[in-house]
Amino acid sequence: MSNQTPSRIPHFESMSKFPNEKIWPTDTPKTNLHIGGLFPIVGTSGWLGGQGCLPAVKMGLDDVNSFPDLLPGYQLVLHDNDSKCDPGLGLTALYDFIYRGASKLLILGGCSIVCSSVAETAKMYNLIVVGYGASSPALSNRDRFPTFFRTHPSATIHNPTRIRLFRQFGWQRIAVILEAEEVFISTGKDLETQCKKHGIEIVTRVSFITDPADAVKTLVRQKTRIIVGMFYGNAARRVMCEAYKQNLYGSKYVWFLIGWYEDNWYLPDDKVNCTKEEMLKAVQGHFTTEALMLNRDSNITVANVTAQEWLQRYHRELNISAESVNKPEGYQEAPLAYDAVWAIAYALNKTIQRLSAKNIAIESFRYENSLIKDELHNALKETKFLGVSGLVAFSDEGFKLSFTFL
Repeated sequence: MSNQTPSRIPHFESMSKFPNEKIWPTDTPKTNLHIGGLFPIVGTSGWLGGQGCLPAVKMGLDDVNSFPDLLPGYQLVLHDNDSKCDPGLGLTALYDFIYRGASKLLILGGCSIVCSSVAETAKMYNLIVVGYGASSPALSNRDRFPTFFRTHPSATIHNPTRIRLFRQFGWQRIAVILEAEEVFISTGKDLETQCKKHGIEIVTRVSFITDPADAVKTLVRQKTRIIVGMFYGNAARRVMCEAYKQNLYGSKYVWFLIGWYEDNWYLPDDKVNCTKEEMLKAVQGHFTTEALMLNRDSNITVANVTAQEWLQRYHRELNISAESVNKPEGYQEAPLAYDAVWAIAYALNKTIQRLSAKNIAIESFRYENSLIKDELHNALKETKFLGVSGLVAFSDEGFKLSFTFL
């Protein structure tokens, strides 16, 4: 493959085809390969990372469609829809993708609860789903989700790091508080299993749906000092505000929180009855663990730029500076979304070559066609390249291998 720097295609204009759906084409006379995209952007709960990830995906489309030796004679066309991190809306959008317009070769998805419902249904239509922002351990179940891949690692990747810290500091009694979503429930169960293997006691594991007050009061009654929290960012604000009210903070307590919240996640909103100063006291000194999402070295990536050069371009796309406190949700996962487009393009490129040897055109794909799905599935399993998020390669369970950091 050529190392020529991909040229920049002018910014796309939205073209609405049916309600809530936008199409991002280029004007080059090539055969279109259609993909569907679910981006949680507007909503009241869950992960709304489509805000930061959709611009990164558009950058990826820009680049793969202009790369000289990739997908010759073809171009990727994205049909995107706001799922609002709602599994019902996600399924509605999936059926829109399937039953309206051209056949979609695969689906891009974000938000674990949406990816779970969509991937479980998509397999019945021979559709591959590639998740750019879905960390639920349940999605690694190949019996349940045989056509699901993701550039986001499983949330269980954090548990070995947590265990090492527990052992290093001699912490033997741990409490877990989590939001009642599959991604956190399954991660919590895995942490409990890992703790038992190392002789660490889970004193209590409490959950909540919307109001964490009773769950936090249970932590107080159990007199726990080391607390692992697993919840989305909007719920994290409510938990830490309640922790302040219950005096469950300070030098006597250690909180472990998720590292993919935005930089200013703790600032109070209209659902939190705490001041900024109170929230700062509550979160002071907490630990976070997170998967490495942006390559930290200066190697040239698949896009012919370093990760830092890509980040500067991404900031220009968002019209923000690196120091901005108003980064969109999904900002940290944006490199994973960008690399997901390259993974798709490479897999399609390899699939096109293999189908050509069988005198089959990839654009002939229909939802009853398992042969093209199988070729695409195999090509994704073989995909390996250096992306802006680091090395992109998929495990047997379909998730990207990654490192964690504190």
